[in-house]
Amino acid sequence: MSKIFLVAWITFKDSIRNKVLYGIFALGLALFTANIIIAGMFSWELGKVAVDVGLSAVSLSGLLIIFFFSIHMVSNDFEKKTVYLVLSRPITKPEYLLGKYAGLGMIVLLSSLILGICSFFSVKLAVMGVEAYIPTGFSWSVFFLGLAFLTLSLLVLMSIAFFCITVTTHPFTAVLLCLISYFIGQNIENVTTILMKSQMFKDNLLLAGLLDVVSWIFPNLAAFDKGRQYRT
Repeated sequence: MSKIFLVAWITFKDSIRNKVLYGIFALGLALFTANIIIAGMFSWELGKVAVDVGLSAVSLSGLLIIFFFSIHMVSNDFEKKTVYLVLSRPITKPEYLLGKYAGLGMIVLLSSLILGICSFFSVKLAVMGVEAYIPTGFSWSVFFLGLAFLTLSLLVLMSIAFFCITVTTHPFTAVLLCLISYFIGQNIENVTTILMKSQMFKDNLLLAGLLDVVSWIFPNLAAFDKGRQYRT
């Protein structure tokens, strides 16, 4: 456990020093600033738009960290042979991977914490003085619960990214496979619901079995979206 924590802490410190991470944070903060302006353009659904943009900004920043930072950072260890130097020490491959995942997971958690606070203030400022436009049933506890589930979905997606990069060892292929997994995970629930209502699909046991297999392989990322109730 101490070896995993050591790798995680080194990974976390190296990530904090990376200027790319600052660029992602700057983009997230810019989106929250734009949230106040964008929400004002939709006066009839101001609260829904503010919540949606706020949560989407957190999600976008997390996805950028996973696709263009985490995968690239792990692939660099393979390309620069740094992984061999680490594994020459008394540390196993599972400990190394768990440490890397934990370190980058802390970056995702830190990002969600900082940008989640910014999202809170952006939504608060957007609906200030126009409480009548706040979505029905809205509560800040549910809002932060939505942020927590969103962060959890990012951690699940990052585990998929780690699997892709360890299998392919090429960053572009890993990003492509991770994007496909993300797209399927976000839409598998809707696709399953629509197809299961089709009588033609029900009669085709092969397609039904294939969809069932896909549903077991890919995580249902849409289930983590607790902000959907504010967009309906």
